[in-house]
Amino acid sequence: MKAAVTTCLLFSLLANAAVGAVKRAVRSAVMDSNFDDRTASPLPEVNAVGVYNGINYKAFDLINLQSPTSGSGVHSNPNGIATTLVTSQATRGTPTLTVDYPGSKSLYFDFLSFYFGCVTPTGQGAAQLAVGCSVLVAAFDAANKEKASAIFTFTPPATNLVKPPMIQAVLPSTFVGLHNATVVQSSPTTQVLLLDNVKIRLSTSS
Repeated sequence: MKAAVTTCLLFSLLANAAVGAVKRAVRSAVMDSNFDDRTASPLPEVNAVGVYNGINYKAFDLINLQSPTSGSGVHSNPNGIATTLVTSQATRGTPTLTVDYPGSKSLYFDFLSFYFGCVTPTGQGAAQLAVGCSVLVAAFDAANKEKASAIFTFTPPATNLVKPPMIQAVLPSTFVGLHNATVVQSSPTTQVLLLDNVKIRLSTSS
């Protein structure tokens, strides 16, 4: 009986140690991604974002917003990111933030906030103008089940359609424990969505 009790006690201690090790292996940190340390073109679809601060920005491109023809102010100089043109979304997919990519150590994330604006897509070198838009953000868990959604509206001032400032979107507290989040503007055929300072809380495995 004594041996059995000792064995049970030892098993319990080992199990608790294992649970503690798993807990210690998960780390969380707030990331405020401004994309300013990357090379970016003033034109869309030149520099794909890819993985940045542990998040894969699917169907987003880096864009230099300091250009006088960019159509939008930038929250932090010089770069932001732009949704892929709608003609390319058939192959690149819906603009999405995700922790699912090869070699990822990112487990899940809480979506906190971002700055955004919308502009009219134009030909190469032509000036873009700010345009009003609505943005739908939808959040999904590991099973691709929708957990939350929110809509934000950008309305540029009529007196400043050339480079108005972006506005901040603060996500509700339900945007936690996410594997994916889609970010889609209301009229992707006539608008390009610009983002900057995407703020998340990322949980990773060591």
